[in-house]
Amino acid sequence: MEEVKIWAIEGSGVVEVERAEKTETEKTLEDTLVANPGLLMEGLTLVGRQTPTQGGPLDLLGVDDEGKLVVFELKRGTLSRDAIAQVVDYTSSLNAMGLDSLVEHIATRSGEQGIQKIEDLGEWYSNRFPDGDLALLLPPRMVIVGLGTDSTTNRMVEFLANTGVNISMFTFHGFIYEGKTLLAKQVEGSAANITSATTRTSKSMSRREKLRMYDERATELGVSELVNSVREMFKKSLRFQSESASVAVKSRRNFRLSRGAYSFIDLKSAGKGIKLGFHPVAIGLVLDVFDSLDSKDIPFERPDSLNAYTDEIHYEILFPLNSIEEWESRKDKLASLTEKVYAAYQAKNETS
Repeated sequence: MEEVKIWAIEGSGVVEVERAEKTETEKTLEDTLVANPGLLMEGLTLVGRQTPTQGGPLDLLGVDDEGKLVVFELKRGTLSRDAIAQVVDYTSSLNAMGLDSLVEHIATRSGEQGIQKIEDLGEWYSNRFPDGDLALLLPPRMVIVGLGTDSTTNRMVEFLANTGVNISMFTFHGFIYEGKTLLAKQVEGSAANITSATTRTSKSMSRREKLRMYDERATELGVSELVNSVREMFKKSLRFQSESASVAVKSRRNFRLSRGAYSFIDLKSAGKGIKLGFHPVAIGLVLDVFDSLDSKDIPFERPDSLNAYTDEIHYEILFPLNSIEEWESRKDKLASLTEKVYAAYQAKNETS
């Protein structure tokens, strides 16, 4: 990484700004970043500091402006490849917890060392991201932060980012000018900045615009009648709290209860059909019911069963529907299944 220099313009001339001693910058960097998280990322909210993981306490934990969890590993000096190993260790530990455990883990450990207290992360997240859901937190982004870097670390981060790993490297440089400490930041290997035009457009769209695009796509595929029939069943059976659509990544219409416990209608990429689906938390509410499903009785798709590390459910169950006739023959069973999910959700809320 090239050396950073700063010049102050004085009249028609320039004066090179004095570089601060690293020790001076080290003392203030972490506290400054906690008080001013926008120095790390615009729109970032910090939700943890020295948050424990299996690999040890991570330095800073945040949620970016897209609703994704971000793990920051800070070094009080030059970054080395050890920082990459540490941030991967911490991030993989959080990711392996499973969504419900992670949500509780973050909320319980918030409110310390300059971090706001979050009583209910699900409620906090819903208020901040009305069109999102907590499942977007995972997998987390990774960022290593330091006062400069070596060529090996720079090469490794660049390689990982270019191969799709969501990792970035920020290096800060301190300068002294007219008695004030100045900070300059360099960003390298930021996979998060490699974003398609479609994704950027989706981020700025309102819920209504996303739903409109979803409906237009359903019309193009000739499945509007099928979508509307399933939608009415969900509205009746789930008494859902909100409805949203994810257009850019997955053509889905989501029917949310709470903390990812919702169902969805997925437009199939090929053919004139759809898939009615249940997200992992919804499945966990009535796991015995889903486990007793017979694909001969009602066809469904189910990937892996359980996460071997945490025993947390991480799969979705999908029911392909290729025509109105198929829907009519299966809607009573699917409505009954949806009602059971809702009943379990209500019972859980009453006891919690």
